[in-house]
Amino acid sequence: MNNLEVILESIINEGNTESQKILDEANAKANEIINEKRNEADKRAREIIESAKKEAETIRKNETVSTERQSRDIEINAKNQVIDKVVDELLENLKNLDSDSYKRYVENTLNKSNIINGEILLSKNHKDALKNENFKGLKVSDDTVEDGFVVKSGKIEYDNRFSSIIKYNIDNIRKQISDEIFK
Repeated sequence: MNNLEVILESIINEGNTESQKILDEANAKANEIINEKRNEADKRAREIIESAKKEAETIRKNETVSTERQSRDIEINAKNQVIDKVVDELLENLKNLDSDSYKRYVENTLNKSNIINGEILLSKNHKDALKNENFKGLKVSDDTVEDGFVVKSGKIEYDNRFSSIIKYNIDNIRKQISDEIFK
């Protein structure tokens, strides 16, 4: 081997060593970048998973609240239906009072009032039974009402119909029924 070949081989070896060194550095840098990006991706994936877990928990809580509200609304609706039925039965029972009870109701109500003149419209169910009664000097009208009674004194009308009294006091009546039934 001559000098030229030795020099050439030395240059080639040096080039191979240098290219290997460059390749090793490039591979190391590539691996470092890959690891860095993998760590970033893992971190981002954990953040996304954590955010999804929080969102799922929020959705679960909201659904629980919504379900509880729907359940409560169904229960309230059922209770209101029962109360409405009791109120309807109460009105029906009042409409069907016997003549003596009806007469006592009219007399007691008139005794508590200051009505001294006018015309009394009785319930159509009791008009004939109480036609000849004297109600504090009030004249019994030929006209009737569905339930209870009404007194007309000039332009003033005193409404003592059971349906009106119940309507006027419905909140208190519903509360009393609820308190009694749903203790």
